[in-house]
Amino acid sequence: MIAFRPISRLAVAFVLISLAFISIMTGCDAKDPALDMVMVPDLSGLTVKEAQAVLQEAGLLPGETIDTHCEEVPAGNVISDVPSAGEELARGAPVDITVSRGPEMIAVPALLGSAEADALAALQAEGFQAEVKRVYSESVSSGLVCALEPAPGAMAMPGSQVEVTISLGSAYTACGTCGGYGTVTIDITCPDCGGTGACYT
Repeated sequence: MIAFRPISRLAVAFVLISLAFISIMTGCDAKDPALDMVMVPDLSGLTVKEAQAVLQEAGLLPGETIDTHCEEVPAGNVISDVPSAGEELARGAPVDITVSRGPEMIAVPALLGSAEADALAALQAEGFQAEVKRVYSESVSSGLVCALEPAPGAMAMPGSQVEVTISLGSAYTACGTCGGYGTVTIDITCPDCGGTGACYT
């Protein structure tokens, strides 16, 4: 039969001290969760590349990128981020950003042949600014729209200017000398209208 020697108190004390030392050292090496939190930086107004670089520098990851129309923020710049700037996240967590596509473009309405007042009201309702121009036209009656710039159907920014050309009607009037007949006698052509019966305004 094998005889076991009793363990001395000194040996037991050494083992306990060693275990305590290992426990203390392990506790010192353990990371405090609070020390591994980082604050979300302010990304508003940055480009997508700039925002991604700032996030990585802060110890966070770029998350989902959402595009939306916005009149206040230039196209390609960050409008907002989720979580918001100033909030704390675990290091390596993703941050989603919303990026501006600029103002939403709208189509110039089809107003050729419309009355001036109706055309101006329609443009105002769509958010456009109207600049009126008047010209003579041999094909469009006086007071009606004969041209638009940008053209009908073209995409333009809300608040932008649309040039509206209004017809003054024909530039020709009946000759006052011949009364529109083109002759002053049966044999003599009217010298004022050259026999056309109409004079240019």
